[in-house]
Amino acid sequence: ILAAALTCFLRSGVTGTTIDAIHRESGASVGSIYHFFGSKEGVAAELYLDTLRDYYDTYLAALRSSRSARAGIQGSVRAHLDWVVTHEARAMYLFHCQEFEVIEESLPAIARLREQFYQQANTWLAPHVEHGRIKSLSPRLCQALWMGPSVEYARLWLARSGDRFNILDAQTALARAAWDSVKGRAAR
Repeated sequence: ILAAALTCFLRSGVTGTTIDAIHRESGASVGSIYHFFGSKEGVAAELYLDTLRDYYDTYLAALRSSRSARAGIQGSVRAHLDWVVTHEARAMYLFHCQEFEVIEESLPAIARLREQFYQQANTWLAPHVEHGRIKSLSPRLCQALWMGPSVEYARLWLARSGDRFNILDAQTALARAAWDSVKGRAAR
């Protein structure tokens, strides 16, 4: 149902999509859609949360598997760009979905998920800041500095109209820029 809804939402927007369209695309009964999600907005909200959760899990896995501050910063940039390319449709939905119905329906759950994400990312970040490997900045500012350029580059890639470019060609430059923006005095 969520995969079918993604197709419908990207084609017609959440507002322009009907439960019947999701039913036709998915093959699931209208009753099942209402049973599992309650409404079209419930489907849209669950899709948004499921996508955000998957993105955060990928990002955090890159941090947790890193052996150094530099590897974590650069690995998370690479993981972000790889995730966007691998999950292009879901990335479009995540980064471009601004419809009030979706955000309003899932706002408390989005807030909880983001808070959990930032807590886990900050747990990884704290010892690196403490030992001077990463600059002492507020955690959200630090993450904005290291991820901002790659997030914006991904948005440009997703919104491309005739301008075809390979987003992965920029991985090294974006990863290096991310590291340079947050590395501390004790960084190697």
